[in-house]
Amino acid sequence: MRGKPFISLKRMLLRPSWNKINLYNIARKQLPSPSNGTLFQKKWTAKRETRAYHGPQLREYQLKNSFQPKVHGVTSSHENKNPIPFMSQMYAFIESRLDMSIHRAMFASSALQARQLVVHGKVYVNGLPEKRSYRALKPGDLVTVDPISVLHCVSALNPKNSQQASSGTNTSGEQNEDSNKPQANPSNEESQKTSLSKSTLDPKLENGVHHFYPKPYMALMAFIPSYLEVCFQTCSFVYVRDPVARPGLTEVPSPFPEDIHALAYSYYIRSRCMRQGAARRQAKRLFPQRIRDPGFFRGPRDLYEPKRKSSNNSHSERYPVRQTKLPKLV
Repeated sequence: MRGKPFISLKRMLLRPSWNKINLYNIARKQLPSPSNGTLFQKKWTAKRETRAYHGPQLREYQLKNSFQPKVHGVTSSHENKNPIPFMSQMYAFIESRLDMSIHRAMFASSALQARQLVVHGKVYVNGLPEKRSYRALKPGDLVTVDPISVLHCVSALNPKNSQQASSGTNTSGEQNEDSNKPQANPSNEESQKTSLSKSTLDPKLENGVHHFYPKPYMALMAFIPSYLEVCFQTCSFVYVRDPVARPGLTEVPSPFPEDIHALAYSYYIRSRCMRQGAARRQAKRLFPQRIRDPGFFRGPRDLYEPKRKSSNNSHSERYPVRQTKLPKLV
């Protein structure tokens, strides 16, 4: 059975991609109405819309396991009285992932394509190859991507095709130039060869750089967040810090307002509390008499054993001592 398309005009789910159909969906997107449906339906709709844009490469259980209820922000000064959009920082933990940061640095046209680069071994973190797309970057990490792979992902013209085109156009011109040029001295030819050998690059990379054409419809997504320092000459970037919220501004790029993120946050925080409660109830059922494995971690005793009262206080609690003074006998 064929699955649903990733980018669809019918469902109109926004994706982190440079696809022209996705950009058309962004242009005609209408926010869900806050007056339709129950509270749970509003939460689920907000979760569906925001998750499609921020975490399409994650499954639902993966997003629930990696969800972090704490959000980071900067305190406002006395002059700036704008509120801090804390709820817009809900998906800040996804921005620190390796695949999403590569897409934000404009080295891949989508988050899924960035994940493909990581899996194929085209990415290096701090000089070492990395194949885990879910790796959370720390402040100061240096990420380097293969330049030829970046040209394949970002350029509209394939480096191989550009090499063939350039070789085909240059053959006729070189023949005419050779016939008109005078013969050079052998000493000059040797010096030119040595100078070229020192400055030669990969032919695919050299032709791709000279025949680089940006992909169409990429102007809307052509921005770099403030928590990344990108160098396009070396195809590398530095993860400076985690994204934070400022008065009236959030560093997590999103097409949805803060109200939609607040509903999605309440959905995930409720599911997190329910899972924690289920884990506690399951731990209470694990009595130590039924477990024969001595290496099994039963957890703290407060979960499965009732609180026992000491024998010294049991008699005093049953028969409390009278606190009033006894009358004097004459």
